[in-house]
Amino acid sequence: MLLHEDELESLPSDPEALVTPYQGQAKTLFQYLDLLENSPRFNKVVLFSNDTRSVYQDLKNLLVYVPAAGGVIENNSGEILMIYRRGFWDLPKGKLDQGEKFIMAALRECEEETGLHGLELKSKIGKTFHFFRDKNQIRCIKKTQWYHLAYAGVDPPKPQAEENIEVCEWVKPQESLLKNPVHVNIQLIVNLFLTKKRNGPAR
Repeated sequence: MLLHEDELESLPSDPEALVTPYQGQAKTLFQYLDLLENSPRFNKVVLFSNDTRSVYQDLKNLLVYVPAAGGVIENNSGEILMIYRRGFWDLPKGKLDQGEKFIMAALRECEEETGLHGLELKSKIGKTFHFFRDKNQIRCIKKTQWYHLAYAGVDPPKPQAEENIEVCEWVKPQESLLKNPVHVNIQLIVNLFLTKKRNGPAR
């Protein structure tokens, strides 16, 4: 994961995560990726910097870039929609189609993966980055832009089986943080969502 220094306070504590500053040397990025893949001590590496744009550019120069978008969908009861996919609790998201904008991808993916229609854009929450290998074992960096979406309907969600989604469940935001197992970047986005709701819209 890649975080700005200001986002560290929203990062859940995890003894199996290596949280370390980025010192500006691009060649060290491969060392962190190797550590993540080969060391049983850590299950995630979190790099932080006060200049995430430069870090991100270094990563894009080294890895295949994959843009994605997703949403924290909130209903009229103040609950958010969690999905269960490939053994983890998650939020709906997916890769951008060719030429697609982030917000349009977020709306499309959230509708496709949950079966909900009439989602309304409320605000941008933030972005996350994570690293993975594709089916050809090529290292990639995925940038996911997250949005707060509102759902005022009454139809129940329907998990998209083609995307390996087994369950869709409305939960209170704080309860979603206790879901297990859940990816740390999902906890981070829920925390940012809660912070923005407490603070209200920017003036």
